[in-house]
Amino acid sequence: MAAGHPRFPPKDPDFEARGRAGFARQTLMQTLGAEIGLVEPGHVEIVMPFAPHILQQHGFVHAGAISAIVDTACGFAAVTLMPKAVGVLTTEFKINLMSPGTGERFIAVGTVIRPGNKLTVTLGECFAETGGKRKLIAMMTASMMLVDTPGIVD
Repeated sequence: MAAGHPRFPPKDPDFEARGRAGFARQTLMQTLGAEIGLVEPGHVEIVMPFAPHILQQHGFVHAGAISAIVDTACGFAAVTLMPKAVGVLTTEFKINLMSPGTGERFIAVGTVIRPGNKLTVTLGECFAETGGKRKLIAMMTASMMLVDTPGIVD
């Protein structure tokens, strides 16, 4: 388990497989070229490579792409703590963009701060990585609402 994040027990022993399957259904992540990496109870990492099709007019990775991967990391971090047939929807988030999106790849880290019966509060961070060195470029707080997901068996 990654050091420094809260530890909460999962309610579904198959949380990792369920989370990876749910991530695979997100077509926006496919469009961005993002992949899910580390999946632990209450903690998820998503990696997105630099790509010309996700830039804004100044040549930086668009804030929308950064926001999308951080929001998704936060959402799937929350999902890791949910029982089967329960998912999450983002109800709100606030993002601070601290540096331009430049780098070889971008690592979004989502961590559950407080799991709840109706709302789960998460913290997201995005790091730009170049030459193996990481720089924090964005931080997010996000609230996730629990929703039933009937018919989704993973």
